[in-house]
Amino acid sequence: MKKHTLIILLFFIISNSVFGQTEINKEKVKTLEPYIGLGILDKQNSDKSIKIDHLDYDEIPKSLDFRGTVVEALKWTDSNGENILIQTVSGSFKWKDYNKNSTEFKLHDKSELYVYLFEKSNSKKVFKKKWRVYDYIECFGEDFSVGFTPKATTITDLDNDGITEITMTYALMCRGGMDPGILKIIMFEGQTEYELSGETMIGCGHIENPYGGEFIASDNLQKEQVFNKFLKEHWDRNKCEE
Repeated sequence: MKKHTLIILLFFIISNSVFGQTEINKEKVKTLEPYIGLGILDKQNSDKSIKIDHLDYDEIPKSLDFRGTVVEALKWTDSNGENILIQTVSGSFKWKDYNKNSTEFKLHDKSELYVYLFEKSNSKKVFKKKWRVYDYIECFGEDFSVGFTPKATTITDLDNDGITEITMTYALMCRGGMDPGILKIIMFEGQTEYELSGETMIGCGHIENPYGGEFIASDNLQKEQVFNKFLKEHWDRNKCEE
C-alpha cells in the first residue's frame, strides 16, 4: 500500500512539474509577435498618386518566403504589376565567433534586418521575389542596435516612367560611448540599386558642433541627378540621432 501511495505521489509531482513547464512555455509563446508595426512608411515624401496599402500579417500571401519579425508590409501597383514590400528584423541573438582554425570561440551579440520586394507581373499569377536586402551588426560587450528609421521608407516615381522607386533607411549601432552609428539609405528602381552610406549625426540641436553625418554615394548616382537630389535631401532629413 505504501509503495502504491509513493508511486501516485511521484506521478503527481512529475505531472505538476511537466504541467508547470508547459504553462511557462505557453506564456512564452503568447508573447511572440509575428508583426510589430513601427510606422516606417514616410507618407509625406512618398508619391501621393500611388495608392499604398498597409498589410496586416494575415494579409501577407502565405507563399512568400521571408525571415524575421515583420515591422512593415506594404502593397501597391505600378507598370510592372503588383508589389509587396516586407521589412523585417531578427532581434538580438548570440553568435559564435570561432578563432581561425580552432574550435574555440567567443560569444558575440548579433542582430539582422531584411527587406524583400515581391512582384506579381501583369502576365503572372503568383508573386516572385525580385530582390532582397540583408544587413547585420556583430557586437561584443557594447551597446548595439539594428533598425529601420521611423517614417523613412518611401515609394516614389521621381522620373515619371511608371516604375516605382523604393527607398529604405536604417542604422546599425555598436558602441560604448557616443560615436556615430552606421547609416544607410538604399533605393531600388527595378533591379538597379543606389546607395548613400555613412554615419549618423550626433548632437543635432543639442550641442554647438554636431559631429558625424557624412556619407559616400554610389557611383551610379552621378548619372541620375533626380535620384541623387532626392536621396541627399532624404539623408539630411534622417541623419540625426534622437
